[in-house]
Amino acid sequence: MKKQSKVTDATRESLVNAFFQLASKKNIDQITIREITDLAGYERTTFYRYFTDVFALVEYAENRLLQSTWEAIESQQSENTLAEKQFFEIIIQCFHENAGHVSVLLSERNRSHFLRRIKENVTNNLYTQNNDSPRKMVVRDIYFYGIFYAISVNLQSKDALPDDDLLDIIQKLFENWYWPEMKNQN
Repeated sequence: MKKQSKVTDATRESLVNAFFQLASKKNIDQITIREITDLAGYERTTFYRYFTDVFALVEYAENRLLQSTWEAIESQQSENTLAEKQFFEIIIQCFHENAGHVSVLLSERNRSHFLRRIKENVTNNLYTQNNDSPRKMVVRDIYFYGIFYAISVNLQSKDALPDDDLLDIIQKLFENWYWPEMKNQN
């Protein structure tokens, strides 16, 4: 049974890797299942054992990246909450470790969808009470979308800021704008 599970995992990974190879060269909307299976060395029927369509494969890859990122965050979390800088440091590190997939998921064509998924994942895991005022929800959206957008652009830039510089900017934004706004009871 374990051997079959390993084969299943390896097949799924081959399909995912073939997709990302193709997506690094062309728009996701233009990638066909035939191209994925030909590159991975499988028949189309094999693809359908794992995914209903290309977008299901993308969602699988997004979920896996989000899950591994959140697991890395949780593994570093002690009884105290992680400092904001440490939180984003872990995210940036996970993105670097998965650079090939992240570059596709955060490409200009796909960025808004994946950033929304990241923001939802973070807010669902960090904010258990959702009784914030409309102002606080807008502040949170601006903060997280802005930071994740900046991270995505920086990761793909030829003239990228060093991670420490980016983290310093995030820390200052947190201390000087986000946290004061969130503490404000209005």
